[in-house]
Amino acid sequence: MDQVQRIVAVMGTPSQEDLEYIGNESALKYIDSLPKRPKQDLSTIYPKASPLAIDLLTKMLQFNPDRRLKIKDCLEHPYFEDLHNPEEETTCEKPFDWSWDDFKPTKELLQEMVYNEACKFHPN
Repeated sequence: MDQVQRIVAVMGTPSQEDLEYIGNESALKYIDSLPKRPKQDLSTIYPKASPLAIDLLTKMLQFNPDRRLKIKDCLEHPYFEDLHNPEEETTCEKPFDWSWDDFKPTKELLQEMVYNEACKFHPN
């Protein structure tokens, strides 16, 4: 909840249109209960950032995920002009499979997973 408050403090109170993607009534009520905040000027928060960096951040930091720049768009942004090389950048043709992450994280299971991961680096 602290994270949502911090986001709203910088990005301002989301519009009704920005909240349409949220299907959880409790989350909507919580956001609606927060004090109304104006959007902060990112160049004030990051005074040493270039105008291109501020532009990129503004386009990435959108409350509604449908309005955020996609990764490809970020890479093509002028901020990365000197770093962007489409011939050397790969793209995934299908959505990433997160099924390996579908488990109940009990203390014992997480301890075992950390131990097994460490053993991969120090097998003896």
